[in-house]
Amino acid sequence: MKLMQSLKFSSLLIAVVFFAVSCAEAPNKEEAESTTEDTEEKIEEKNEPTEEMEDLSFMLPSPIQIAAMFNRAGLEYKSGLTNPTENQSKYNTKTAKYLNFGVYSADLAYTVLNNQQQESIDYLGAVKNLTDEIGMPSVFGTGELIKSFEQNIGNQDTILRILTTIKRRTDEYLAENEEQSKEAVFFSSAWVEGMYLGANSPSNQAKLTTRLVEQMTIVGDLIKALKVQNDPSLDLTFLIDGLKNIRDTFNGFESVKQLDNSDMSISDVELTEAELNELTNQINTLRTKIIEG
Repeated sequence: MKLMQSLKFSSLLIAVVFFAVSCAEAPNKEEAESTTEDTEEKIEEKNEPTEEMEDLSFMLPSPIQIAAMFNRAGLEYKSGLTNPTENQSKYNTKTAKYLNFGVYSADLAYTVLNNQQQESIDYLGAVKNLTDEIGMPSVFGTGELIKSFEQNIGNQDTILRILTTIKRRTDEYLAENEEQSKEAVFFSSAWVEGMYLGANSPSNQAKLTTRLVEQMTIVGDLIKALKVQNDPSLDLTFLIDGLKNIRDTFNGFESVKQLDNSDMSISDVELTEAELNELTNQINTLRTKIIEG
C-alpha cells in the first residue's frame, strides 16, 4: 500500500524517543539537532487536507532531536514537570496506553539529556511497561536491556546505543505486523509533551520560544498522519482536535500572519508575551487531556 510505504520511508524520523538514534552510533547533541535546526519553512497552508489521502511522505524529527534542541537552547530540568510514572496504572484503554507511551518516551529523553539518572531509569521502566501492555513484549525481551541501562546509566553514549537497540526492535515489530503508521500516534503525544516541557520551563524563554515556534511547522503533518489511522480501537478525535486548536491559535497570531506578506522565515517570528501565553495554554490543555487517560 502506498501509504504504508510512505510511512515506512519516514519512520526513522517520526518514531518515539529512542527511535531517534543512528543505528551505527549514538549522536551527540549537535547531530541530533541538525534536522530541526535546518527547518526554515513557513507554517503549513491553512486549507484542511482531504480525508482520504493517497500519499503521506513527509519527514518529521524525532522526540530526542526535539529534546536536544530545547536542551541546547537552555532548557533546564524542572522536577515535577514530567508525567508522574505512577500515572501509568490508570491508563486502561488502548488509546491511553499508546499516547502515554509517547509521553513517557519524551520524558525519558528529557531526563536522559539532563543527566537525571534515577528518573531516567524510572521512565524507561514506564516505557517498558506500556510496551508490554500495548503488545510489543519482544522489544525489551527478557530484561537484558533494562539491566544494561541501569548498569551504564552514567554513560550517555552507551545509554543512547541501548535506545538504538530498542528502536530497531520496535521497527521490526511494527514492520512485521504492518503497523508502521502507529509511529505517528506515538510521536504526536511525544511532541505534545516536548512542547509542554519547553513552554513551561523556568529557563530563558527568549531562546526557548524560538524553538517552540520552529516546532509549529510539524503540526500539519501530525494531523495528516493521525487522520489516516484506520484502527477503530484508537480514539484520536480529541488529539486531532487539540492539535488543530494549537495550529489555528498559532496561525491567528499577528506575529505569525506577517509570514504571509514578507520574506520572513519561521525562525524570525517573535511571539508577544500574550501570544506565548495563549500558545502555552493550548499546549497545556491538550497535554492534560492526554495524561489524564
